[in-house]
Amino acid sequence: MERFKKPLLATVGPLLMLTAACGPEGGPQAGGGPQTGAADGGGPTAQGSEGGGPADLVLPLHDYELSASQYARVQRARMTAIQECMRRFGIDLEVPAIRQVRWSHTPALVDRLGDREPARYGYRGPRGYQADQYASITRGGTKALFVPTKYGGVYDGSIRVFDGRVVPPGGCQGEVTRRLDRTGAKLRKELGDDSVIPWKPLADIESKIAGKVSADRRYQEAVGRWKRCMNRSGQPFDSPDAAEADPRWAASVSITEEEADRPVGRPEIETAVTDEKCRDEANLTAVSLALHTTYQKEEIKENATRLGLVRKLLLVQLRNSARMVP
Repeated sequence: MERFKKPLLATVGPLLMLTAACGPEGGPQAGGGPQTGAADGGGPTAQGSEGGGPADLVLPLHDYELSASQYARVQRARMTAIQECMRRFGIDLEVPAIRQVRWSHTPALVDRLGDREPARYGYRGPRGYQADQYASITRGGTKALFVPTKYGGVYDGSIRVFDGRVVPPGGCQGEVTRRLDRTGAKLRKELGDDSVIPWKPLADIESKIAGKVSADRRYQEAVGRWKRCMNRSGQPFDSPDAAEADPRWAASVSITEEEADRPVGRPEIETAVTDEKCRDEANLTAVSLALHTTYQKEEIKENATRLGLVRKLLLVQLRNSARMVP
């Protein structure tokens, strides 16, 4: 039941590690925002070519994705339809703001720092970067949708009648899912996935492969080169994740929208600049990108049928979203 707020995760490293645990779309996830200059119609386009994610970082799994703007369209339709449904019961539900995703999570996934402009922003990136990482990983998810407890039954269908009106099966969430899935019910059944927007298999594969990459000898050798470079520069860290998660600066990033971030300090900037230099010297991003590409291709071959169903259902939802919100 969507009754509690979930804070945004504050740092990129832990965010990538928690991909599989980012709440399901049946849970309190919100919508994304329109992507300037991106195609809103047709089939999926690679996220890496949008919103600051350079084309050279496009990974094979992107062939099964919607673009950032297309995910946003689905989320926008979802939030609008939820509001409309709840209003039929006299409930004026506030939904999360739909944000524009400018920075894909792909560069962070393959260990590239450049899009964060370390010399200016350290590890946290420009304003909005951290929230964009969450939104990109969860395919449009932003701030949690908060449903007051007394209205939870209308939202999730745990009650049959509210204020004299019959609640639809599965509540407003169930009704909206059926509207998004219209003509795609068979796909949903075959997929066996009850998440509102079926992106989780994509994120699960990313998370699984991230673990494979980190355990790969070639990646570990690149990290070893990175560590030696960092040590020579007076920045002893065991891994890039450890550098990014150093409590001296990780604690300065707010995990709520109500509390402001503290200013980026000189130690963070100096460390991040050195880190970027050492990643380049160690060829870390190139190694990481190559390994993610190889392992994704293997995973796609093994899961071609399931991924094909995900792609088809996403396209069904995209088309239906256009009917729900012109």
